[in-house]
Amino acid sequence: MAEFLLVADQVAPLVDGELPGCAAALALALSVAKHRVAILSLATPDQASRLPGMARRLRTITTRVGGTDQEVSLFEGRSAVSQCSLYALGAQSDNRGRRAALLASASTSLVRDQICWPDVVVGWGETSALALACAPSAHAALVVPDGRWDQPLSSDERAELDPDNPAVAVSGGMLVGLGAIEADVVILPCPSAAEAFRRANELAFRASDQPVTSIRFGCDELPHDPAIDPALAATFSPESPAGKQECRRALARRTSLAVGPRTLLLATGPLDPARGGREILETVSQLERADVAIVFPAGGDRALADQANVLAIRSPGKVNVFPELGAEAERHILAAADAVLLADAGDLTGRAASLALRYGALPLAPDAGASGDFLPDYDVASQTGCGLLYAPTDPWGGVGAIQRAAALRTNLDIWQPLLSSLMRAAPRWSATAASLEAICLTPRAA
Repeated sequence: MAEFLLVADQVAPLVDGELPGCAAALALALSVAKHRVAILSLATPDQASRLPGMARRLRTITTRVGGTDQEVSLFEGRSAVSQCSLYALGAQSDNRGRRAALLASASTSLVRDQICWPDVVVGWGETSALALACAPSAHAALVVPDGRWDQPLSSDERAELDPDNPAVAVSGGMLVGLGAIEADVVILPCPSAAEAFRRANELAFRASDQPVTSIRFGCDELPHDPAIDPALAATFSPESPAGKQECRRALARRTSLAVGPRTLLLATGPLDPARGGREILETVSQLERADVAIVFPAGGDRALADQANVLAIRSPGKVNVFPELGAEAERHILAAADAVLLADAGDLTGRAASLALRYGALPLAPDAGASGDFLPDYDVASQTGCGLLYAPTDPWGGVGAIQRAAALRTNLDIWQPLLSSLMRAAPRWSATAASLEAICLTPRAA
């Protein structure tokens, strides 16, 4: 059993969002694996005080920001999301340099005051860069959770850092560069992102022998569990998949789609230009005479949403937009869908495809980025694979993937076993935690 300190400037339940939720899910998985886990994050005093179970410590923490010392309140409690010790520094800022300095000072204080004694310090995101050096004897891992890094700090942001820290000059003010200097290992969410990190010219200063690796993130954190989600029309699991058919019927009624027993119910990814929204609409508009019913999620880019509504008007019973917006609506769609059309060739997390698998929906995705790294293309002969991949440069590639999925849907001898195998293929946070253990703890035991 080891002690982990997870440092992130945003974490659930202090902040909502995908990456804050993933940070909490990783902490929970490490805790379930019998490790001691503490989380340090930033929050406004109001955010921290409103969270049940959080209390202000009697002693403040001295932080050094912009060359001056400041006393800042520290709140502590237990996270209802991760079931781990949660420390929230009562300070927040839009300045990246300031956030990095605050987290570094707070991490150092936690270790110096013996509030925690980490064997491993995990920095979640670039702003954790300086905090990785808070415990010199600990193994330090920098996680770049979205696979991308920001531009160098501006002069105002850089002024918040310690001017005497030589790493600031060496890194050129890049927070991810600072993290690479301080970390023993850099972790990214897929092999494509790890390779891009190794080849990045702006990071050429880092040690050439520094390990850079990838870990696939899980997707089974609550509420993403179709076996117990009370919001769904019916629950289901790989062992008992029948409830998915009731979810399918419920969505067909809700959206007035004509869905027969062999119709492919196709959901799409977000209609966001940055995530392939235009390509999704172009693909869907090219479908002709296929036994496919299409449901778009609500929201996204206004112009693309308007185009989706036009398609729905032109093809009643075949195309519609889900009438509600939000996380619960997204789960309703995934729980009902037979397949999900994704078009973001630059996706480096694979989160959308993983959630589709979690709900037994076949991902149709570009053969690039995380999807290309993690999704084996389905092979009918061996009945193996958990996705249908298409060339992102082929304008008809997405159409071909939909036609392949529709053909699979008509063959119930193939489709029923595939449904359960998709759910089993969804990545688990327990596997993510085990990979992190192997990276951070095995070398220290050698």
